[in-house]
Amino acid sequence: MSELQRSILVYEPQASALKRTLALVEQTGYRAIGATTAEQATAALSEESLVALLVAAGAPGVEFCHYLREFSGASLPIAALLGAVDETDAEVVAKMGADGYLRRPFTATALESFVSLARQLGRLRRQLIDLRGSVAELEQRLQRTAGPRGPGGFHSFEEVKDQLALEVRRAKRYGYPLAIMVVGIDPLPAPAGGVAPAPPPPEVTAGLAASIAKSVRAIDMPIHFAAERILVCLPHTDLAGAEEVGRRVKRRIMTITYRGSGPAVQLTASVGLAGMAPGEDLTFSRLVKSALAALKAAQLKGGNRVMKRVTRGTVLSDLAGGGS
Repeated sequence: MSELQRSILVYEPQASALKRTLALVEQTGYRAIGATTAEQATAALSEESLVALLVAAGAPGVEFCHYLREFSGASLPIAALLGAVDETDAEVVAKMGADGYLRRPFTATALESFVSLARQLGRLRRQLIDLRGSVAELEQRLQRTAGPRGPGGFHSFEEVKDQLALEVRRAKRYGYPLAIMVVGIDPLPAPAGGVAPAPPPPEVTAGLAASIAKSVRAIDMPIHFAAERILVCLPHTDLAGAEEVGRRVKRRIMTITYRGSGPAVQLTASVGLAGMAPGEDLTFSRLVKSALAALKAAQLKGGNRVMKRVTRGTVLSDLAGGGS
């Protein structure tokens, strides 16, 4: 739409004042549409070329603006038309629900500035509405995930897997490294009788969770992945950094002892790692599978070690074997 095609509606009950204001509007290059009654102004709202409304201050203007905001569905910017010195601008604008004001006689620059700023305000208001909708959706999701959690206070994988996948996509988009770490308690040694020991109770898993919580940053995301396994998403962390975290977790877990029906047993854990460097195009599911494969390999090699899966191939690298 060209500059000359754009229209501005002027609602001014006083005919002489309307005539002067229409002349000012036309001098700016806009098409001026005048109305001296609310009925005329309401009928003019159907004009597709309208970009703004200028409404004279006073009771009729207040009534028309309230109708416009509450019943018409129109979202056009409104400027309250004030005299040179006889009104208090803030009070009038608030009473009318206008977006701003113009004092007569206004200049073409003042009118153009109002229209431009009012358009920006309109866009921001629409964005705010969208953001409020997004916030409401997030609040609902938080309510759904605020229920009972597993030992250690971590959410389950099913509750937050979409959020984790989003974090991986964000890392790809903005080009920062990301690592996935899966920590699992190693199988307990069989007693002398050869009967396999029972799995550790939930309080042991809670100890595992506590050890991990003390070893990671606030931005990292630890979750319960499966029985005796915890997955941690490490944004802004490469594999070397994830290795250091894995070593730290492993050392903390070695301080936990478990006494079942037999003598006390020192717990150990293995850590599987997978990572995505800037520029790599990997999915969240592939990273998780790679970290699980590394964890399984670590436990098959005797446990109590940190291993990584190289996602570009099938190479498994033993980063920290034995008691390191």
